[in-house]
Parts: sequence; structure tokens; C-alpha cells
Amino acid sequence: MGALTSKANAFDADLHQREEHALGPPSKTMDASEYAQELVYLVSKTIETHLNLLPVPGKRRTLEAKQMIIRVLKNKGEGEGENDGKMYYIKCKTEVAEWPWIFVKVYEPPLVTDVSRVGFRAMKKMKEEYKLVTF
Repeated sequence: MGALTSKANAFDADLHQREEHALGPPSKTMDASEYAQELVYLVSKTIETHLNLLPVPGKRRTLEAKQMIIRVLKNKGEGEGENDGKMYYIKCKTEVAEWPWIFVKVYEPPLVTDVSRVGFRAMKKMKEEYKLVTF
């Protein structure tokens, strides 16, 4: 079992390295848009799982997007386009007493090949408010 875990961790580290290399510089921190709130909504069930919350059928918990940073996927010499892949780092306020603040990393690929148009990448939980950073 240990060999599988170490291979999975190595794959995750490699994926993170490749993503970091492919992404451009981060934008300035800005107020979260309605689109950022929609992205949080799309991955909200995964966020709830990472917060160790039991899912309640038909009910969504309040996750309010406050700030965001965007990194655009570097293209092959082309300018920034509407169809470029993007990584969103979103700071959210939650209703969970133990973790009132979270940072969520959401990937929007240049070409949608799955059921969902975005993918949850990572999350950081915080007991108090901090400045949003990339991770």
C-alpha cells in the first residue's frame, strides 16, 4: 500500500510542477466576480467534502466568494484569448465555525472534455482571514 501512496504523491507533485510551468504570472488580487461565485458553486460539493461536512440532499451551504486571482495558461506564442485555460484562486467565507475562511483553486481548461467545465484542484482551510495567495 505504501508504494501506491508514494507513486500517487509523486504524480501529484509532478502535475503541480507541470501546471506551475504552464501558467503565466498571477493577476493582481481583485474582488470576486459573479463568475468566480459560479465557479465556487460548481465545485461546492467537493469543498463540503474537504470541510468534512455531510452532504444534505437539495441544500447548498453558503460559500461566499470574496477575492480572486487569475493565472492564464501560456499559449504557443498567441495573445491572451477568451479560450485560454485559466487557474482561479478564490478566497471564500464559509458558514463553518471551525473553518470560516478557505482558499479554493479551480482550473478551467481551454477545451472542455468532461461533464463539468471546471475542475477542483486544491483547497486551504483557515481559522482566521488572510491575504489571498497562489498555491
